[in-house]
Amino acid sequence: MSNARTKLQAVLFVGLLVCASLALLLTFTSVPSAGKYTYALNSFKSYDDLLAFLRQRASTAGDREALYTSKNTLDGAATGNVAVPQSTATSSPSHSSTNVQVAGVDEPDTVKTDGTYIYTLSNNTIFILQAYPATDAAIVGRITLDENHSAQSFFVNGDRLIVFCSGGFYYPVLYDGVMKTTESLNRPWYGNSGEMSILVYDLGDRASPSLSKEVKMDGYFSDARMIGSYVYVVSTTPTYMIYSEQNGNETLRVPTITIDGQSQNITPNDIYYVDVPELADSMTHVLSLNLDTSEVNDKSFMLGSSQTMYVSQNNIYLATSHWPVVPLAVDNTASSSDTETTVLHKIAINASSIDYVAQGEVPGHILNQFAMDEYNGYFRIATTEGYYNGDTYQTTNNVYILDANLKEVSSLKNIAPGESIYAVRFLGDRAYLVTFVEIDPLFALDLSDPQNPQILGELKIPGYSTYLHPYDETHIIGIGRDVNRSIDADKIHTPGAVYYTAVQGLKLALFDVSDITNPVEEASVTIGDRGTDSPALYDHHAFLFDREKNLLVIPVSLYEIPQKTLSTLNDSNATELLPDWGQFTFQGAYVYHLTIENGFQLQGRITHQDDTQPTNDWYWGYSNTDITRSLYIGNILYTVSQSKVKANSLDDLQELASIRLA
Repeated sequence: MSNARTKLQAVLFVGLLVCASLALLLTFTSVPSAGKYTYALNSFKSYDDLLAFLRQRASTAGDREALYTSKNTLDGAATGNVAVPQSTATSSPSHSSTNVQVAGVDEPDTVKTDGTYIYTLSNNTIFILQAYPATDAAIVGRITLDENHSAQSFFVNGDRLIVFCSGGFYYPVLYDGVMKTTESLNRPWYGNSGEMSILVYDLGDRASPSLSKEVKMDGYFSDARMIGSYVYVVSTTPTYMIYSEQNGNETLRVPTITIDGQSQNITPNDIYYVDVPELADSMTHVLSLNLDTSEVNDKSFMLGSSQTMYVSQNNIYLATSHWPVVPLAVDNTASSSDTETTVLHKIAINASSIDYVAQGEVPGHILNQFAMDEYNGYFRIATTEGYYNGDTYQTTNNVYILDANLKEVSSLKNIAPGESIYAVRFLGDRAYLVTFVEIDPLFALDLSDPQNPQILGELKIPGYSTYLHPYDETHIIGIGRDVNRSIDADKIHTPGAVYYTAVQGLKLALFDVSDITNPVEEASVTIGDRGTDSPALYDHHAFLFDREKNLLVIPVSLYEIPQKTLSTLNDSNATELLPDWGQFTFQGAYVYHLTIENGFQLQGRITHQDDTQPTNDWYWGYSNTDITRSLYIGNILYTVSQSKVKANSLDDLQELASIRLA
């Protein structure tokens, strides 16, 4: 590339930063209601087109309405429907897999199994264990990553292992025009150049895995999915990593992608923008990797920060929530809408193809990926919407049904005013919503008619669920927290406050929703007292359930109030002391036999701790012996921590093997 071309590229990316900085102002202002404006996707044919775009946006920065309605003659990108790739069959014996949201769409995790081997990430090393049969359990191989590759999660696909890493290096930024090196003039400021890496290993010889492909991209790993032999990865490059300026001196780093050691800058015609007010505060990269051919395809979009991702067999949905700092309208007067909004982007995936489809927007913010769902050509999303009413912060909850172009078809609004969504699960024609302030309302929604969704049932019980999982077609499992409502609220709460200080132990519940108009809590069990925790509350990958085996396993950090203290409290009726934290007594896996007839039956507990570890109430935090995952192969239950993998019989939980990860 000529020097002139290089200088032009630098100027253009400086302009890109200016454009992106305007997004911060626009992000914190009210956004027009969905459907008011028409959005189009455009790509840049040349650097001249990119320059014209940046100049136009800069010139209209003071007129927000002009940003919405500006016309552009550049061609839009093509879109289309996609076929569903088929997953490859797994080998016997039967075994569990990663708990995912969408069948056939695998999610990366820190532990995987193929029914013979277990792969687990510990201390930046992926250990490969011969796991089945348990009598032969042993470490047979390992992949140790260097300091420039911090492993986050991975996939296993046949004889290939795909690792997602964060890394990068620190680069100097000019200080007062020159690079200062003496102590008296201060050291230069160093910026972090985040870098995301995809490492593909050949597992043909599991004792000696070999690196077969490496893809690097500037920015940060966001999330990934695997459908059949295709891996789809989303990463983001914040604009502060592209450009920095101090005292008129500029430092520019053009985003690059490196494939097997060959680097190239991201060219303008690979950058797409949507003609919407949500200008980019980051560059979002969507990459596809064909594991069979090693073909890599990527496209970059000038979008928001892509906070949450939902992926169906056909589409990637990226969601970003925006909160206004002050309610402003175009003319700087008070706006009629001062609530947060969630901006959605739909990107079609078809084998290696990546095509932008549509942009949409709904009021409120989402809880997590389970707040989004695609079904029969419609997109459903549940949000909590907050707004100020005088001096009080009010909330309400909504469910929106959008069409294939992310335009609103129908909605359910003002669900449980004053409360917030704590869990949501879309299951075909139905959806289940848990909100909470003082009690746990479980709402059962009928979405069979997209034009006319309805709330048909509601169940109010103490506590709340943070994760909902299908047991069968007519029963739902909930995991969350119990709440002691017998505590005198006047003594420990302010009016309208959430009952956090009354929250007690971990709660498992089985809901019967066979009659959607009358949900029933079929069974429940509470584990421990206040302070008891589980990764399964906020990470569904830690939740193991198998309907055929009636098996439910969750990791638990157990906190208990001593019986002597409980007796004293009961005798004195000192209810104001009940919310005290329990004392740490155990960490490990709770193994349940779950049936509709008998509810939750504890089969036993498994721990990786030993007698040398503390068991008093000052123990807090994470230990490398904490069990975080469980899985089964055949009739053997495996529990995984950072320090070891244990194998126990599912018949009686007798320990069969223990493999230390070292």
